[in-house]
Amino acid sequence: MATCQCNLVGLLSINYSGIISANIDGGTTVEISDEGVVLLGSTINTLSISAYAFSPGGDWFLGASCASSAQAQIQWIQKYDCFTDTVHFIPKTGGKASIVGGPIQGVTLVCDPNIVSDSFSASAQGGPATPYITTERRDGFNLRYTGIPIPIESGSPRPYTITLGPLGTIRAYLQSFSLSVAPPQPATVNYSFVFTP
Repeated sequence: MATCQCNLVGLLSINYSGIISANIDGGTTVEISDEGVVLLGSTINTLSISAYAFSPGGDWFLGASCASSAQAQIQWIQKYDCFTDTVHFIPKTGGKASIVGGPIQGVTLVCDPNIVSDSFSASAQGGPATPYITTERRDGFNLRYTGIPIPIESGSPRPYTITLGPLGTIRAYLQSFSLSVAPPQPATVNYSFVFTP
């Protein structure tokens, strides 16, 4: 039978500051062959982290005056070696990225081929007189984020070492990143990592 432990979030020791939430989920590949044999594969977990994107006392909006965002994705090929029970992560494409609005301090598209389109978001939930803002979306490659808590460069995929309190230290691979600035709300970042236990 599974056991659970109750702990206080404020006492969770993570080697990065400004964390709002952290979550681990995943599962093991289980298949049944045509002969009815149960085949077990790799166990892959996902770590999701949400955090504030500014240092204590820093600019809550990272220099942006309008709602802005940045996002990047890295696809990983997962190769399972059943002889050593090891999963190898190989970057498939590195760093498809975009920036909406901006400029945002600490965020750049290293490869910006000047692909620009219009972007807007409108919602009448606040009533028909709710304002909406149009802005630009820039698509490119290799998003560089130099802010906190975890700087990234999506065009150079690499493993990250993350300490998760009583769960120990993991070696994780970034699969998605997003940053959102929506004044007067503070800027936040979201990371999704993949790893094996």
